[in-house]
Amino acid sequence: MKVRLLLLPFFLLGLTLPLVAQDEDVPPDYDGLLVRNDITVTMRGGDLEITVTVMDDRITRFATKEIRDYLNKLIEDRLADNRNYDPQDPKHPIPFLVNFRALGQEVRYEPQELVIYNYGQKYKPIEVIPVSPKFNDRVAYIRQPPVSAIYLFDRSIDLNAKDLTISYFGSLEFSNWIRIIEKVNEAKANFQVFKARTKK
Repeated sequence: MKVRLLLLPFFLLGLTLPLVAQDEDVPPDYDGLLVRNDITVTMRGGDLEITVTVMDDRITRFATKEIRDYLNKLIEDRLADNRNYDPQDPKHPIPFLVNFRALGQEVRYEPQELVIYNYGQKYKPIEVIPVSPKFNDRVAYIRQPPVSAIYLFDRSIDLNAKDLTISYFGSLEFSNWIRIIEKVNEAKANFQVFKARTKK
């Protein structure tokens, strides 16, 4: 049975660290602490549920290997030839996996109405890349899997900021980004414990 270690002092220290520091050399086989719910925002209204999962490597490197492999495979499959997304370019857009799910009956959705507010600025998606074959039909059906797409947003969005809100039509909003920050910093602190132990 795998035991995950987490020390409270490391967690408290983690709250003061940058959320997306890029100097962490995480081994490819590292099985991190973050599960999908930790890096996923959920919004519900009427018959529609929207989930938004962060796919940025600066965060997903601290996720479980299963989640990391799943998200990386999506990026490889869907963004390999994308003109807006070059993983070698440090300024490439931030990818998010977005799902639209019908809760009570079939429901229409407008992909471009999902936006991010950061420091008072509104960011529309640079591009929406369908994952589900019928995503562009803009209809989610009851008792069917959610329809999904990868959304690319401007790199200047600050994932360290508490002042980050995801909004759909201005009526569905998620503004508790601090929850994501806390979960990621907890996972980073756990990785620091792992590194300290493996150096011995």
